[in-house]
Amino acid sequence: MSTTNQSQLVVLPGIHASRLGNEREIYVYLPAGYDDDLSQRYPVLYMHVGQHVFNPRKESGESWGMHRIADQLIASGHIQPIIIAAVEHKYEEGTSEYFHDVCAYPIRCVGEDYEHFLIEELKPLLDRAFRTLPQAEHTGLMGSSAAGIATYNIGLRNPDVFGMLGILSPFFVRVDPYTLEETMQYRGYPLNEGQKIWLDIGGAEGFFMPGHVKSVAEDMLNKGWKQGGELYYFEDRDAAHSEWDWGRRAHMPLIHFFGEEAAAVKVELQGPDAVGVKGPLAYINAVVTRDNAFSFSDLQGSYRSMHPEVLEVMPDGRLLPKRSGIATIFYRYGDLEASRTFTVVESLSETVEIELDIQVPPSTPDDAEIYATFEVPKLGKGRYGGMIKLPRGLTFDFLITRGYEKDEVDHDYGQIPYRRLVADRDKKVSYTVENWIDLKPEFQ
Repeated sequence: MSTTNQSQLVVLPGIHASRLGNEREIYVYLPAGYDDDLSQRYPVLYMHVGQHVFNPRKESGESWGMHRIADQLIASGHIQPIIIAAVEHKYEEGTSEYFHDVCAYPIRCVGEDYEHFLIEELKPLLDRAFRTLPQAEHTGLMGSSAAGIATYNIGLRNPDVFGMLGILSPFFVRVDPYTLEETMQYRGYPLNEGQKIWLDIGGAEGFFMPGHVKSVAEDMLNKGWKQGGELYYFEDRDAAHSEWDWGRRAHMPLIHFFGEEAAAVKVELQGPDAVGVKGPLAYINAVVTRDNAFSFSDLQGSYRSMHPEVLEVMPDGRLLPKRSGIATIFYRYGDLEASRTFTVVESLSETVEIELDIQVPPSTPDDAEIYATFEVPKLGKGRYGGMIKLPRGLTFDFLITRGYEKDEVDHDYGQIPYRRLVADRDKKVSYTVENWIDLKPEFQ
């Protein structure tokens, strides 16, 4: 038998979800060599929003490129060969199938029906069709944003089915962009001993705030999950809420689930330059990087302050400012050490005021609604904007849009880079939109 040197992508069409009353495609990644040794069986990683996992169709938009990530990790020996089953998301009811019984939006919350489909209908089908290792310790579940909530609920409710959970940028808390009111969209679960958890968040995801995910990770550690062997949390400081950014760090949960721990080679302290004795809570993000490109944020760190009368720090990275001044904090992980110097001021406001001014092209319909993550009021012909109040330190990458698939583009109708807004102080920001993607001449 000849050796299969390349991985395969198999599409299973029309897989029926009985309680949801719909059908969907399942995209299955099979590692290189799958057809060679018919006695070998493989762990399986289930992923939500399957049309963005491998990008097998042009209309699916951005892709994580999980087939390329898995190929590279397997070829380098960082993980064992695995099967990935990507489950197409049905958009008829938005994200309703990803929420169980706690949601801040007026949707039906049919997460239990979707859970039934995954566990009672899809998993048995795939276990029959492919050479899987069906036990929980060999079965993972992974998703981002609302699909991160689905992973959290389904996985923690069913530790006998899913022994590994990749929860990326989970939509744990909804923040009203106008009032800044926060509404929780999750509930706590007891310890599932031995279950492997990956929790992460980007530092430029706007109202998806690192503190929301960090607090869940801390709660899980307090309940008995062990940092390292069972649970890793990671704050990716420069990452936005995007498929590209999730794919860029998706190798790390795979290494946690299906690989071996490697030696730490680098530590880094991230955080604000200034903190206030009075003001918003501030944290150090102590990032440990291993020699297999795996990184995590240490929530049980070993810190030392050179100026404890000015600033101290808790093991979870929380900064405790005492009085105005300058303080240097040292962090140690094994034989590695890093330091960072902070300025402590008497007071910092909890929020800052941002004045937005957005110019749009003449082609913009008069009744257009403009969004820059949140809806922006119309000021006059071709101008949108106004004053908004944001939490200090909030950072988000975004495109200005007129709604779904109506993003801004450049003069040649090419995609422009995401814009970045940092709410570090009161300021005015101005943007000019050149064109809209849905107004290309061939579509007019």
